[in-house]
Amino acid sequence: MAPSTYSTRSSTLSSNQNPVKRVKLDSSSVESKFFPGLFKQESRDAIRQAVEVSKPYKHCKISQLVNDDLLRRVHKEIYANLHFTPKETDIYKVNQSGDLANMDGLPDADREKLSSLFELRNAIYSKEFREFVSEVTGCGLLSPTKMDMSVNTYTEGCHLLNHDDVIGTRRISFILYMPGEPDDEWDPSFGGALELYPVVEIDTPANEPTVSVPPKWNQFAMFTVLPGYSFHSVEEVVVENKPRLSIQGWFHFPQEGEAGYVKDAEKSEALSSLQQIELADNKENFQAYSDSLEEDKTALVGLSEEDLKALSTWMNPTYLNVELLSQVADKFVDESAVQLKQILKDELYDKIKAITLKADEQDTFTETVMPPHGTGVRGDWYVQGSPVSQRFLQLATPATSEEASSAVFADLREKMSGEPFRRWLALVSQFVPTGYRGVARRFRPGHDFTLATTNTRGQPVLDVTLCLTTTPNQKAVEMWESCEYGGYECYMAAHEGDDDPATYRSFDDDGALLTMSAGANELSLVLRDEGVMRFVKYVSARAPGARWDLSFEYDLPEEEEESV
Repeated sequence: MAPSTYSTRSSTLSSNQNPVKRVKLDSSSVESKFFPGLFKQESRDAIRQAVEVSKPYKHCKISQLVNDDLLRRVHKEIYANLHFTPKETDIYKVNQSGDLANMDGLPDADREKLSSLFELRNAIYSKEFREFVSEVTGCGLLSPTKMDMSVNTYTEGCHLLNHDDVIGTRRISFILYMPGEPDDEWDPSFGGALELYPVVEIDTPANEPTVSVPPKWNQFAMFTVLPGYSFHSVEEVVVENKPRLSIQGWFHFPQEGEAGYVKDAEKSEALSSLQQIELADNKENFQAYSDSLEEDKTALVGLSEEDLKALSTWMNPTYLNVELLSQVADKFVDESAVQLKQILKDELYDKIKAITLKADEQDTFTETVMPPHGTGVRGDWYVQGSPVSQRFLQLATPATSEEASSAVFADLREKMSGEPFRRWLALVSQFVPTGYRGVARRFRPGHDFTLATTNTRGQPVLDVTLCLTTTPNQKAVEMWESCEYGGYECYMAAHEGDDDPATYRSFDDDGALLTMSAGANELSLVLRDEGVMRFVKYVSARAPGARWDLSFEYDLPEEEEESV
């Protein structure tokens, strides 16, 4: 995660303040900051042996790391004096302090308010603890000067999606938990667990984790950062008024001039999760239409009787009125995007609404709980990954199951790939699609998302999405419209080349070109230019149900180069 501005509640650390050298502690003083017996050889051996046999990659969990009195003081100081900046991207939502290394530059009065946190930070930064980490993990020497550390609080709805932590020279990732109140038990049902994923093959994590580490007071978890292997996520926190507080950071490979330095030691042939996101694209080829329609100018001005008859079996008759469609086309030509509400016939939508609501109730998606991984897999629905860039339930092709949701979405998928709908799109968009690719999806609360990927087609594509989000009542409609519960689709401008490559993408009102809340019975058309990014935000476990949709991309005629 990108560091934010570090500040206490009363002052902010400016970039031109001179840093103060870190306080050096003697060995006995360092050990007193940690839980009694942690540094004894017996403890070291037990932790090292646990790391050596750990799966899916080298990691460990230390039940009690810090002197309990010190950690309680740290907990109290953080809530009394530390400021958190809300941060949200397509991959995470969290409240974060800045890098604790910047505490050295705080005025004495402000640093005194965080004296226990400063004490703990220096103990974790110490030579003794660094050597302890190196020994028990077997990771080799670590840099004595380059370390990152911040305080994070995951409040209700906060989450961190699948990634491998490979940025720069990171070597060991760690987290020290302070969830809730010191004497309260954190129930795993509250969420917030660290989840570790095995790999199907290098660079490709499995769709579901095999290790889950729920937060616990004074618990410390760490793992070796391995490109293409160390995939993990943080489960959404669903409990109200019980923040999952933690100190999180990284130890790094030795830097140039330090003992153990090896040039490019952090380099690997494996792709980091950031690199995979950058390269991600739908590799499916477009299915070409058999008839080019290029010479058929009527496709841009009207629909045949055969088209109207076919479309009238499932579309709202309002959207078959040529005069209205002419107005829609004018709007689309002007704005390159249009959203059409109540697109399906009432009787068809009522049928779909009943089917999807029943399925969501069966899977507990209408309740504020973290559903188990694998929930919702039935009929022709299967989990589509890899979660380094996306995860959702996808309808198989062909779909043969008689299960209700499989059957109805298979039928809609066929209709959206048919010639009558193609000609309807030509009339509305004033482009004649030459091919298509599309999927039926179900985004499950607490699990599913797509990360921002870029149109690399070399020219615009026509995105058409039929959204059928579960909305059992008006409150649910309002929840989806707020976008607070995720499931919305966002289009973002391409990032400029001077953006920091060592951070995940962020988005705000300036970066977002178009944001569409998850609708019910709503069709969106968007002309997406080359380089424009698109994602569906993670659906919160607090959402009123699943986001069901059919997402199609339509290929357009090759753009002709203008003669000079």
